[in-house]
Amino acid sequence: MTETSHTNASPESIDSEPCPTPLDWQDVVRAFLEERREGEIALGRSKLTATQIGQGPPLVLLPASGCSAKIYALLAWLLREERQLWIFSEPKFERTPSARNLIPELAASYAEAIRDLFGGPVDVYAPTFSSQIAMKMMIDSPEFLKNVVLQSAWAHRPLNWTETALARSGMWIPFSIRRVPLWLSSQVANHRPWFPPYDETRFGFLLSETYRVSVSENCRRMLAADATDLSAEVSHIQKRILLLRAEGDGAIINREEDRLEKSLPACDVEWMHTSGHYPFLTHPHRLVKILRAFFECASEESHE
Repeated sequence: MTETSHTNASPESIDSEPCPTPLDWQDVVRAFLEERREGEIALGRSKLTATQIGQGPPLVLLPASGCSAKIYALLAWLLREERQLWIFSEPKFERTPSARNLIPELAASYAEAIRDLFGGPVDVYAPTFSSQIAMKMMIDSPEFLKNVVLQSAWAHRPLNWTETALARSGMWIPFSIRRVPLWLSSQVANHRPWFPPYDETRFGFLLSETYRVSVSENCRRMLAADATDLSAEVSHIQKRILLLRAEGDGAIINREEDRLEKSLPACDVEWMHTSGHYPFLTHPHRLVKILRAFFECASEESHE
């Protein structure tokens, strides 16, 4: 594991950086929706929707917490003149995989989509649950990934007995997560503190995306993250990886990221302060700066 030099910047130097012009997210999302192109990709046993915007080398964004492509609108808009962004939806399967098979099946579907679209390896950004899928892809289909950013990542997300029982019960709940008691208050407590205070409506944008998530699908992801343990295999991954750690990840993810730092052979580490689980919404300019530095450095090293 190695740390990039820009991770060692002092708090004083970080705080002294000039602030970029705040994004008016409503205008950006509208422009994103007008310029994006969207199409369905039929795969062997599944299908997914790919949303594309921008020009340049491709960068695949794997799904964020079951949200739509709009969740990445601010990030994609800032990168559109230097990268061709491909935002993948979660695949729809002919037959829904079990929790134990979900992550391998998702990894296989994304690898197949990359093969069909590009024919070779591409850069990938994978937050939270998608990080585990990306690691499975690097283990099973390494020829389709180039440089990978794992944000708020884990190789294994264990559940305790109570969490397992609740998740199994939730598999049978037919409605969206917004109807779960205390869901809104938990979102406010866990995510609202990381959003910029000058833009109260941006947190509302997050809620408008996350409230649509199905309870049963969310519980299936939780059970899958528990059933799939890649801890013993990640040491064999040879891809260049940026482990993007965010303030607000929480104790469980922090512990798992500590393990990844020790296990991943070619891993740079970057910390994002005051960012939470959604840095592409809370601080997209800072995230773009980090991604740009990582991919440029990786590209230079590959040509040496």
